[in-house]
Amino acid sequence: ISQLRTEFKNRFGDFRAYKEEFRLFVAPFDIDVSEVPTWFQMEAIELQCSEELKAKFSSCSLFNFYKNVIVPSGQFPSLIDNALQVVSMFGSTYRCEQLFSKMKFSKSQLRSQLTDNHLNDILFLSSSLLKPDL
Repeated sequence: ISQLRTEFKNRFGDFRAYKEEFRLFVAPFDIDVSEVPTWFQMEAIELQCSEELKAKFSSCSLFNFYKNVIVPSGQFPSLIDNALQVVSMFGSTYRCEQLFSKMKFSKSQLRSQLTDNHLNDILFLSSSLLKPDL
């Protein structure tokens, strides 16, 4: 267990450096404006004063709030930049896990018939938006 803890500390230690950015992303209405970086203070004040945005924030998911409310408005460029940085940290991890799950499912279902070429084709079709014309 101690080796596992050490490994987790090594792998996730870098995230401590981004603590403020994560906090700005997850709870923009709960932050103390005097404690945020100066580049974000004016936007934080404007954001926290908007009752309409507070209502939208509490009525939808975090990603939908940014995707459907904040980004299209273009009103808070620093908040948008911060959100894009935070979200992009995890995008590739999600894609890799999704592809691995598809590969695992395909291999368990068709184990006796698969070759490397078949697996490549199956993964390509399952991870793209293309629909095969059979």
